Amino acid sequence: MRLRRWQKALRITMLHVLCVITVVYVLGILSSERSLHGDELRVTPVMSAVSPITHIKDDRLVDTLLTLPTQLPISRVQWNKSGVLSLDIRVASSIHHPRIIYEELYRWLHFSFYETDNVNRLELRVVIENKERGQKQILLALDTLRNQVTESILNEFVRNGHPPSVQAIRAMRLSYTTLWTEQFGVRAKL
Repeated sequence: MRLRRWQKALRITMLHVLCVITVVYVLGILSSERSLHGDELRVTPVMSAVSPITHIKDDRLVDTLLTLPTQLPISRVQWNKSGVLSLDIRVASSIHHPRIIYEELYRWLHFSFYETDNVNRLELRVVIENKERGQKQILLALDTLRNQVTESILNEFVRNGHPPSVQAIRAMRLSYTTLWTEQFGVRAKL
């Protein structure tokens, strides 16, 4: 009787050990991305982050834009049915480095041309409030078309806060004002 219990316990233990070895073997195969049939590489997607494509509409424009993870507030927005999105984003007069502005340009360009299906043109102005004069002044502006925004040009806006290349500035029709030069002392040379 004792021997049978011991044999049953041994069988259960061996079954568990074989299961663990099988799981480790299968996980090893999956992690090395090798197939069971040879050395060819196999793609094993674990998760896929697919951004849904947004269709801009007049009645949901503000709601759509407010859901975006932006750092600077929108002070003016306009949408036209031919696909022109115009907006002003506001920066505080205490800003000392243009990096946040370039990151914001990247975010708006990416949203407009890679996350929507009907924005054909983006007109964006970065404005700063002059509290002494009680008015807004433009720091920089861009006016670009969907077909001008390539991934490499877009990535230039997040290169450690450095000004984009002359090629990117021309493609985006990016215009710096003298206030930009006064504020940051950095201006791309054309």
